[in-house]
Amino acid sequence: MKTLPAIALCGLLAGLTSIQAAEDPVARSSPDGSMSVKNVGDSAAAGAHFQIVSCNGDVLLASDKHPDPKSGSFADRIFWSKDSRYVAFSVRTSGPYIRDTFVYSTQSKHLLLIPTAEDDSQTSPVRWHDARTLIVQTRAPFGGKATEDTAMASYRYRRTFRFSESPLRLQKLYTSPRSHPKP
Repeated sequence: MKTLPAIALCGLLAGLTSIQAAEDPVARSSPDGSMSVKNVGDSAAAGAHFQIVSCNGDVLLASDKHPDPKSGSFADRIFWSKDSRYVAFSVRTSGPYIRDTFVYSTQSKHLLLIPTAEDDSQTSPVRWHDARTLIVQTRAPFGGKATEDTAMASYRYRRTFRFSESPLRLQKLYTSPRSHPKP
């Protein structure tokens, strides 16, 4: 049986680790190993950002220097295409609950925002169907502000996109029906 001092010490240590924000030391490498996405800095600090780097260390894209990811945040839900030509990821763009999906082309070195409807608050990549076809999930609350507690009163839907180059562009192939909240 745990003693009161041991329980207090565990609580203190748990509190200290939650105060220190996580740094993501694991780079997500492309299937061919030529590039990776790495999160840089402390997630609680203003300078937290992500970079796409080549295997020799050259920075191909730094989110803190790019105008599209509006808020310096870590890349999340990182998925590389099978041929390593594209990487899809989700990034917080404004506010704590607004996330958008971006796709970066390693060929053209361009970043593309996956478009959403104005009331959609969170998008994230689900998986690559093939080397150029990406499935993205979108979710948002019904008529309200997005919070972590609105999962029961939110809708979800998926869209499938095909990517091509010169210039980097996407074509929407499919949109699933929106789900309804659970009673």
